Amino acid sequence: MGNNRFALAFLLALGVLLAACNNAPQPTLQETPLPAEPAPVNMMVTAAHPPALDMNLLTADGVTFQCDASGPEALHCQTADGVTVCFGKRVGDASQPETLHCQTAQPPHRIEAKVNASIFARWSMRLPPETLKLSGREVLALSLRVEGTLRPNLYFVEADGRRILQRLPALPLAEAGTGSTTFYFPLNEVRDDEFRPLNVAALQELQLVFEWADMEGALEIEDVRLLSTWREIVARPTQTPPIEAPSGFLVEPIAAEVFSITQFQVVAKDTLLVSQQNGRIWTYHDRNGDGFYEERQLYASGFEEVVGLLYDPIDGAVWVGGRGNLWRTMDGDGDGVADQFELRLEGLPWGRHQNNGLIWNPVPDPFTGEPPYTWIYFGLGSTGDLETGGDLNATILRLHRDGQGQDALEVVARGVRNAYGLLWAPVPYQGSILWSLFAGENGPDFNSAPDEVNHIRWGLHYGFPEQFGMVDPPEQEGQPYSSPVLEVTAHASANSLAYITNPDWPEEYRTLYVSLFGSVFSAEPVQPAVERILLTPIHGPDGVTFRGEASLFLDNLSRPLPLATDSNGDLLVGDYGSGIIYRVRYVGAP
Repeated sequence: MGNNRFALAFLLALGVLLAACNNAPQPTLQETPLPAEPAPVNMMVTAAHPPALDMNLLTADGVTFQCDASGPEALHCQTADGVTVCFGKRVGDASQPETLHCQTAQPPHRIEAKVNASIFARWSMRLPPETLKLSGREVLALSLRVEGTLRPNLYFVEADGRRILQRLPALPLAEAGTGSTTFYFPLNEVRDDEFRPLNVAALQELQLVFEWADMEGALEIEDVRLLSTWREIVARPTQTPPIEAPSGFLVEPIAAEVFSITQFQVVAKDTLLVSQQNGRIWTYHDRNGDGFYEERQLYASGFEEVVGLLYDPIDGAVWVGGRGNLWRTMDGDGDGVADQFELRLEGLPWGRHQNNGLIWNPVPDPFTGEPPYTWIYFGLGSTGDLETGGDLNATILRLHRDGQGQDALEVVARGVRNAYGLLWAPVPYQGSILWSLFAGENGPDFNSAPDEVNHIRWGLHYGFPEQFGMVDPPEQEGQPYSSPVLEVTAHASANSLAYITNPDWPEEYRTLYVSLFGSVFSAEPVQPAVERILLTPIHGPDGVTFRGEASLFLDNLSRPLPLATDSNGDLLVGDYGSGIIYRVRYVGAP
């Protein structure tokens, strides 16, 4: 699907904007200005343990803390016994209420503040130099509990003074007896407003700053860690919309909390590999065998965008595509986190669309006969709505598993505006199997041309930007353009594909399926759905191909995007909007 469609849907689904600020205002105390590198006000040594990965830094030896406040009117801060209090001009004057009351003697640190848009209050944690050797793959885990209306901003501060702002998501208000909320920040995702990454070797300080708004309340900081591995339990959704399916089919959630999911793949019966548009890749595990994947671990992060994901069963590598690049990643030390990154393709031309879903060739490659897992096939979309872009755009491409660079690419087919998902399907034909390559194609955003599902054959041209939909008259088929298997409703955003061979499914349901993301730019809404496509073989000028007849299969999804099949042959559907992966299986007539 198009980048613009992704971007708008992403904003609608999440409503969360991560911003970075390199030149944030830094008010200074009028009576006692802060030095360029402020000395710590509160020293805490509660354990003889130097800072280390995965430990609570609030109890680490050598980590120091400071609280301060300032504004246009002079404030005065005093510290005693691990407590900092900031007043107005005259300390202790009842007419000058506290602006800040900060306890850092022991965890949890407690900050009570009352500020307005002209006053800031700040908690700082400084790391001792050269104690933590960071790779950039670590994750900051920050456990907080808030009372009232306090909403801090988080800053990463480098040794040269550069401060990078990361806005915290909305903090839930604490109730009596409730615990803290943990927020996670992969270090390789931290970037300033010029998109420059955090220099982890120079990371010196973390700050929580209350600023730019009227707020009052208390914040407790219970835990601060730099994690080598981000692993967490994911709760089963308690309320999910009723997904409409034909009689006899059961739709059930198997994974959750993957908002803006772009791709996923079954790695083993109990393991899923899942990507999000924000550049994160997760490994989900079903540890207890109940069919729900309740544990996840962050495999990799920091990519600008991930829309292509492919597991290599030969060597365990994970291929990652998007924004004109293709990476081959590996977990070399077996801890579940990628630590080897090899850039195989760089600088593919992209704009409105990019390089998308990745698939391996089946047994053997139907075009050239090589063994399985030899070729990686993917689509590279057009750079504009009705403009192709470069010679490689609006194509289906393939790269040998050992290939490197754009010169190693082979063009399989042309005239495919934006093939988000590809699929090799074992279609029955005259008593045997005809392995067929299918592609979902997004049609133009600003005219009424249809979306398409295409049967990709070597060397053919599928029309974009001159021809849309079926070739008319039919006698012109292949001269020079080829027709799609199916014309899909304009602006439906036909994306991923799956093919069901499961013998437990009724015969009429053992066929091709396509996800429809739904309209984004169309004045007339097109509803999201998953459609079933019944295939009829025909003989064309280029051999056997297919024509399709579509019918509604799944309805009432938010934004269905990636499709796959599990080890039992049942259909899996990833919902970009709800962040849920569903399994669809046939259980028989009620």
